[in-house]
Amino acid sequence: MTSTKPIIQHFREGTYRPDRHADRLSLPPSDLTEPDWSTVIGDGPDAGKVKADASDIWHRIVPALSAATRISDAQREVVVTFCTAQARVWEAERLISRDGLLVVGANGVLVRNPATTVLNTYANILKSARVELGLSPSAAARITVVAPDEDDDPDGIWD
Repeated sequence: MTSTKPIIQHFREGTYRPDRHADRLSLPPSDLTEPDWSTVIGDGPDAGKVKADASDIWHRIVPALSAATRISDAQREVVVTFCTAQARVWEAERLISRDGLLVVGANGVLVRNPATTVLNTYANILKSARVELGLSPSAAARITVVAPDEDDDPDGIWD
């Protein structure tokens, strides 16, 4: 998998070609707005804990993402997906810890805890979201950080 350079980096390196680079969508960075977790997660058993976990994850990763990747509010859904998936993984882990890997099935025989299936499903969603956001070590290594334009740097942190 090849990494894609930002267009500005192609300009700097003299490798910009309109036939290859002009059609990319470039979104200006903006502050991400936290969703109403009640509309994302809904209500149900232990939904309050899942909402709190998702909100905690949001407040932990959004400042870092905003500073490092110049993410836009138009790309917010992948962050919401990441936070929700991580919160669901933790909830499935809690259920497995409480009930065990094997539970008594309908016919009285030990069967695999259904929470393990939920865990696997959300772990795969989480893995994809990590790659999209550059939060896995291998994905982070492929990210090229580009300093913002002059007008995008009112605080002068990129100087």
